[in-house]
Amino acid sequence: MTKSLLSLPLCFFLTYSLSSHAAEPDVQTAVNQLTKPAHWSGLPLLADEATKRGHDLPLPIGVSLFYNNIDADYVADNDFQVQVDGGLLGFRGPNDYVVPAEDVSITGSDRSVQLKIDAWILPFWNVYALLGYTEGRKDIRAKLDNVEGLPCDDACNGIVLPIPIEYTAKNYGIGTVLAGQIDPIIGDTPVIVMAVGAIVNANTDTTDSVIKTKLASIRVGQRYDIGSDKLAWFLGFSHQSVNQNVTGDYSFVGTDLAPLMEEVKFDIDLAKKETKNMSVSINYDFGPRNEWNLYTEYGFLNWQHLIIGVGRRF
Repeated sequence: MTKSLLSLPLCFFLTYSLSSHAAEPDVQTAVNQLTKPAHWSGLPLLADEATKRGHDLPLPIGVSLFYNNIDADYVADNDFQVQVDGGLLGFRGPNDYVVPAEDVSITGSDRSVQLKIDAWILPFWNVYALLGYTEGRKDIRAKLDNVEGLPCDDACNGIVLPIPIEYTAKNYGIGTVLAGQIDPIIGDTPVIVMAVGAIVNANTDTTDSVIKTKLASIRVGQRYDIGSDKLAWFLGFSHQSVNQNVTGDYSFVGTDLAPLMEEVKFDIDLAKKETKNMSVSINYDFGPRNEWNLYTEYGFLNWQHLIIGVGRRF
């Protein structure tokens, strides 16, 4: 007969060494669990109760390092404010123009390294902090067809103002995970359910910009014994919102657009075009106490992302 760690709670992101489910323990296993000394941190709270019910808890403190690669499309949240100096559009300027939001398209690509420190406060509740470094690029393309006040009138139709923005950023964030499991529907392997939530802010170094990310995710999967190691898979559904205000300047001197504009200052709020995505992930725990883990995740549906990580628990 199997037991649930808790009664189907909700759960969340990037915590992979879960409270594992155990079948009815034999006598020796039960003795080992009950006589195992408490962790030096005193975590998780209520560990004795979970152990008495036959659950083999992971080491409560974890440190992980991740590489994250994401490519996504964005939309303008408001009209694109542009100030032009030099060239035809900036003649006797600087002159201000407004590009309607619907005439602005944005693609983005980010590569980041993240350090995550987490702790199981309760057998089913994990909290974590993130610190990271990101290198990113946003390609803004603004059509001038519907901009009012242009001195070139219809001659500017079809002209696209391209502004490539490259930036680096340092990010910080917090998150939480609720993890539980339900009795198996088929076979004898229980189903693990996780709910994850996180808030992350990134301060860019090369543009006047703050990137604000909110994430909520539900993940369902199973975990198997591979000898003394553990292998788990998860299918996830996530909602991720990204908002960024981008201000800065760009020089077209020496380009084909220099006769039209030389120096451009800009201001725009952008957001992720799609907020819902799916992912598949695999986690492998190994070592004498399963203290090491390897993790990989691939995101698909509305955007693509790849996460590769390694971690150790203490």
